[in-house]
Amino acid sequence: MRHSFRVVLGLCLALSAGGCSDYLSGPNVTTNPNAPATLTAPGPLYVGIQAAMPAQREGQTARDAVMYTQQVAGIDRQHRGYDQYNTTGGDMDAYFGAVYSTGSGTNVLTGGGGLLDIRKAEQFARVAKDTLFLGILKVYEALEIGYAADIWGDIPYRQAADSTILQPAFDPQLQIYTDLQSQLDSAITFLAASGPSNVGPLAGGTELVYKGATDPINLIYTEVAHSLKARYYMHTAAKNGAGDYTKALAEVSLGISTPAHDFLWYHDATTFGNNFWFQFEVINRTGDIGPGAAVIEILKRRIKAGVEDSSRLKFYFTDDGAGDYHGYRPGAATVTTSGGIYDGSGPYSSFGSVIDLSDGSFRQPELTYAETQLIGAEAALQTGNAALAQADLDNARKQRQYGMLDGVPVTFPDLPSVPATLQNILEEKYVTLYLNPEVWNDYKRTCLPSLAPAPAPGSSTPGSAAPGYIPGRLPYGQTEVNANPNVPKVSSAGVTITATSINPNQPASCQALNYATSVPLAN
Repeated sequence: MRHSFRVVLGLCLALSAGGCSDYLSGPNVTTNPNAPATLTAPGPLYVGIQAAMPAQREGQTARDAVMYTQQVAGIDRQHRGYDQYNTTGGDMDAYFGAVYSTGSGTNVLTGGGGLLDIRKAEQFARVAKDTLFLGILKVYEALEIGYAADIWGDIPYRQAADSTILQPAFDPQLQIYTDLQSQLDSAITFLAASGPSNVGPLAGGTELVYKGATDPINLIYTEVAHSLKARYYMHTAAKNGAGDYTKALAEVSLGISTPAHDFLWYHDATTFGNNFWFQFEVINRTGDIGPGAAVIEILKRRIKAGVEDSSRLKFYFTDDGAGDYHGYRPGAATVTTSGGIYDGSGPYSSFGSVIDLSDGSFRQPELTYAETQLIGAEAALQTGNAALAQADLDNARKQRQYGMLDGVPVTFPDLPSVPATLQNILEEKYVTLYLNPEVWNDYKRTCLPSLAPAPAPGSSTPGSAAPGYIPGRLPYGQTEVNANPNVPKVSSAGVTITATSINPNQPASCQALNYATSVPLAN
């Protein structure tokens, strides 16, 4: 974290859990490092916030998350090792720091858009009495900090934006989720306010995500806040119990109500606007990653069982040159199997329109109608409401959209109803949220879909790479480890923290798939 930034921010206006304030205090509190005499409004910071966040969700942390869940495979150079759980603290430095970074520098990961910029923008919105803008910024704060807690567990939050505290405390992961629920409640309250000063980002032309939306932006972001609350209740349900499934279910009915309100990160075909998956795979490191075997084989199995059509498979990937689709096992390993998972011996598929065949303009889904409905399906099933679980699963299998390509929503045909079993719900979510790090959170909570841990380098034995199960977290940035003695060795839940351990909200590591045992069809 960049502790030298001269910005002091209190946390958590209206947070009953945090008991603190959104107000800035201390030296240079209204100073923009890039324009120190002119920045008096939230708009310029807000543009940077929207542009910087996709670097996390489509960059290395996302690649690790979807490699671990085998939607993507690391097949060359460093990514072959990352796919075998060899990510180090040095690999995470820029990404951990970006959670907190403020506007300086040229690297998108360290050039702003983190908590410090969000807090400063919130204060400008407050001074302007623009509660619409303030409510929207609180949603972005919850997105940023919640994502960091998903990845690293215990992280600095309550003290993180105070430059007088150079070695902030690491707050417990479950406490952070509670704080974010209150932060989102505050956002919803502000989004409901009205008045002549509530002009928000549209008036200044600084809204990227929902630029051109036909519905009122305060209503759309209110739905996003409720869907995000539902997502975070699911992140704590395995630890906190059925009550959090009930809370998640209550938020679903207030969440994103139509695919037209899907939260899609803004991208275009310009050099600085390209999708980060495209930048990495097509421009910078072609051949480091390839399609994952698990997601392709699950899609093929579902197609064969009549649960899925071929539209997703053909959009996500190209065929292997022989009219079929095959992906790589983790680390490009060849693993002999009789259990329905491809053995990884080639020929292989390539990425389709979402990455390789795009011009970089693909707008990646972050939080969607489909995810909201699938949260509802799982939460309803876990609380004994089978009829509602079925209805929500059916909803997710209709009006199917996946991001936006060349300015046009990508749509797939409606699918018929299938029984709302936990496997069907989680596999539906797994293929629907392709390349979204949220699939890692789902796996950690449910151990679905069934996956085998990566083999060690030079081995063909599933699960032989340390630690023998799919990790639940990534290592802290090494700079933070070196600079802050508060970096925990043992988490707030008593879990020993290593690069491949699990976080407090994950009750136990998942049992490895035995390839000698056939995986049941989802039907």
